Amino acid sequence: MSKYNIYIICKNDEIFQEKQKEINSKYKSKICHIQWIPAEYLKLTPCNKKILNDLNTRYNTQPNKVLAKLGIIGAHRKSLLSIYNNKTNNNIILEEDSNFSSKLPSPPKVSCYMGGWIIPPQITKAGKIIPNVKPVNGLNNIDYDKFKVLMAHSLFIKTHEEAMDLLQSTFTDKIKNYDVHLIDIKFFNNYYYPPIFVQGKHVSEIDKITNKNDQWTYFYGLVRQERFIGKKDSIKVVRNNKRTVKRSKKRGKRRN
Repeated sequence: MSKYNIYIICKNDEIFQEKQKEINSKYKSKICHIQWIPAEYLKLTPCNKKILNDLNTRYNTQPNKVLAKLGIIGAHRKSLLSIYNNKTNNNIILEEDSNFSSKLPSPPKVSCYMGGWIIPPQITKAGKIIPNVKPVNGLNNIDYDKFKVLMAHSLFIKTHEEAMDLLQSTFTDKIKNYDVHLIDIKFFNNYYYPPIFVQGKHVSEIDKITNKNDQWTYFYGLVRQERFIGKKDSIKVVRNNKRTVKRSKKRGKRRN
């Protein structure tokens, strides 16, 4: 029986131990190895200001946000290198805010997203348009002309050779946010449905605000929590034909 090797990116050993305990309590028979990957926190000094040029982002992005995003890339690089050094297969890379949302299946046959947010091909329309995607249980193909999968909180990388290929792709003069980079190089051609992991609700260390990633990753953003009906294996999106308009009880005087 094939087993998973899990690499967890988090800020300290205490959080790692909690994550490891949770995983082992549920799926110990499916796990071969769990390893802590310390989060990467970069610091700007008088000697390394050039580092701000490494991220392909808007010209007015604040330096602290650039460092945070580069730190995410750095942590994923460490994860990929650990996979290659350990020569492990059936690898899952988890970020600290990833939470189980479905039962852990047997290792998929190919590399895939194990959670994320399905968005339109044009990233600027994310959150405004829900792509017309009808996934089946298990592996699904990604049609990049019709939709993309954003976020990198739960990635399944089948082999250590693939991990090295992905690692090498990150060494470039400029790199975009890690999840966007994965889209640009089309590293993953599949996603697993329903998602095995979602992002938990948390305060972003980059923006210092509570983000909506927990909503966007709930069934890949194809179903809003308050709009879910039926069972998980028969998911529907409720689309009302009639538009309800709430009217105020207090009415102003008519103007002649």
